[in-house]
Amino acid sequence: MAAIIDSADDAIISKDLNGIVISWNEGASKLFGYSADEMIGQPILRVIPEELEYEESKILKTIRLGEQISHFETRRKKKSGEVFEISVTISPIRDETGTIIGASKIAREITDRKRVERLLVQSEKLAATGRMAATMAHEINNPLESLMNLIFLARQDSAPGGKVHDYLITAEGELERLTHLARQTLGFYRDTGSPTEVSLNQLLESVISVYSPKLLAAGITIEKHFDDQRKVFIRRGEFLQVFSNLITNAADAMRQGGKLSISTHESVGPWGDGIETVVRDSGSGIRLEHITQIFEPFFTTKGELGTGIGLWVAKQLVESRGGTISVASSTEQGNSGTTVTVAIPYGPPTGHNETLRAGG
Repeated sequence: MAAIIDSADDAIISKDLNGIVISWNEGASKLFGYSADEMIGQPILRVIPEELEYEESKILKTIRLGEQISHFETRRKKKSGEVFEISVTISPIRDETGTIIGASKIAREITDRKRVERLLVQSEKLAATGRMAATMAHEINNPLESLMNLIFLARQDSAPGGKVHDYLITAEGELERLTHLARQTLGFYRDTGSPTEVSLNQLLESVISVYSPKLLAAGITIEKHFDDQRKVFIRRGEFLQVFSNLITNAADAMRQGGKLSISTHESVGPWGDGIETVVRDSGSGIRLEHITQIFEPFFTTKGELGTGIGLWVAKQLVESRGGTISVASSTEQGNSGTTVTVAIPYGPPTGHNETLRAGG
């Protein structure tokens, strides 16, 4: 029996009722990275992440009642510090009199399976959201067209060069962008328009002009520094969407006021020569454990206020043009804030990048 246990692929471990390891097979050594000599006589808490240590007391309580725990899915920690997902079945160990003296555990890593499950759930969510977005786009197109016509008529009756005329031109431009977004359906629709050479500085000025009244009213000062005047090869509507999203996120992070800094400069990276746009806010910052998740669809730090779609779509759009988007953030008091860097090459993307469209 001992030979069978030691040759098993699964981790097979036994411990006493105080959680001290009694036996540790070769499968456990492979799974956790600790040898039997390192673990026998040591508390099983050694392989449990600190935030999950409460599970051990619940497990031991259940074992003392003589009950088995089957296929319990949780997370454990390797010797290297890596946290991974695991399925464990734990059964009471009894002596010859029937008294419970410990527990045996069979453990198997399920990280890959859980990753596939999450991808499937995510895929279903994306499909459902795509259907919903397409329906919404269809339903709002008619009133949008009516508004466009009304603004056009109002503009015809306003004096050119006057403030009202200028406001109507801005409103018309924003409605055109909204119409485009509706057709694009939050990134689930393939934009078939051709990329053109666009002045990124002018595009940023356009986005800032739309949001500046809201930002200033919220006590947010805007600092701009545009170095590079060269044009980039992009779809203008897509990058209006990208930078509108970044500025909205920055504003949401500075509910008590603050400073928004937007700058551009020439840069050279793996993607080639291009322009880096840096959007920096002095807001509350993003917690370290959330940084790796912010580009995942449906992940949001805004609670009910966020959809978790904006940054995911932004990443799809930037990468489809052969660019990159990255985030750095700090929650340190007195030094908090988030910096988003968007790098876009001057020329059109090469290879297959052009086909990497959101939803495609």
